[in-house]
Amino acid sequence: MNDQTKKSGKQVAWSTIAIALLIFAAAYLVIIGTLVVFSPALAGKVNQNKVVRKTVELVPYPAAMVGGKAISDGKLFGELASVQRFYENQDFSKLGMRVDFSTEDGEKRLEINGRKILNKLIDDAVIQKEAQKRGIVLTPEMIDQEVDRMLKEYGTGDILKNNLEKLYGWNIEDFKENIVKSDLYTEKLIGYMQENDPSFTVAKDKITKAQADLEDGMIFSDAVKKYSEGESAKDSGELGWFSADQMLPEVAVAVFPLSAGQQSEIIQSSIGYHIVKVGDKKTENDVAMVKVSQIFVRTQPFSDWLKAAEKKHRITVFLREFRWNDETQMVEFRSGDMRDYEKNMENSPSSDPSIIF
Repeated sequence: MNDQTKKSGKQVAWSTIAIALLIFAAAYLVIIGTLVVFSPALAGKVNQNKVVRKTVELVPYPAAMVGGKAISDGKLFGELASVQRFYENQDFSKLGMRVDFSTEDGEKRLEINGRKILNKLIDDAVIQKEAQKRGIVLTPEMIDQEVDRMLKEYGTGDILKNNLEKLYGWNIEDFKENIVKSDLYTEKLIGYMQENDPSFTVAKDKITKAQADLEDGMIFSDAVKKYSEGESAKDSGELGWFSADQMLPEVAVAVFPLSAGQQSEIIQSSIGYHIVKVGDKKTENDVAMVKVSQIFVRTQPFSDWLKAAEKKHRITVFLREFRWNDETQMVEFRSGDMRDYEKNMENSPSSDPSIIF
């Protein structure tokens, strides 16, 4: 055999090895994608296997698509693993509850959490797209400022950092990406909608006119009849006695400092606009109470607005357990048995806080 023949043989051998390696790698990725990526209940096992976990992190298997934006399986599994870690690191025994994802029922409950997380990731993707369409873009500096504000609320950054690591396995960068960024986009988009969307501006104009009439001397009950909506339009707007925890937080903060006979400025809440009049105040069983009447003008709930916005986006779910329901605008289980199981879990008392909370 001459040198040229030997050289050619070696080249063929190396080519064969390279092709074999490529076939093996492709088969491995397909197997991981089929057996792991499409099984949210296996997220815990994914995180126990370093090789598989690294594959899921590095290879962008799509769990879903929102328009042209992919939501990776790594993102879904990462957040699901953090939720699993959170519940497994809590001591719920004092509440007579326990969490065990190792059983057959436990794996089903983990899949329920996976469905909820994927639904939230899709919501977040739509919110970010809708925000950016309106010129709302978050800079790293804006996110850092929000984190600094939250760190100050905790008194020390070490407390937050230690809790993130202990409860979720997160560092500050994970916290920014998984919580702060999505919350900020939601907050700023809601603010934009309240200032610019007709469904909000019409309501604001109406409550502003009610306030102007009150300032011009209109009797509160007459303003109720003219402007108020829903149950607040009945009985001259009188709602009865309330403690702070029975009221919307933004309403309670504005109302409780008022004296009997005073009325608030316009209060903006998650459900609409309020002008509240304090009729009387008392303390009952050491709990402060106020008797209130209100003028209320409803705004479209942001959740309803978001569902309408999602209809404008092409949303596809690739995981075999789930599908996107165009009617409800939500991720749901493909299996009727799993849909029934989740419904029964949520409608029946449960000793598993991973479903209740």
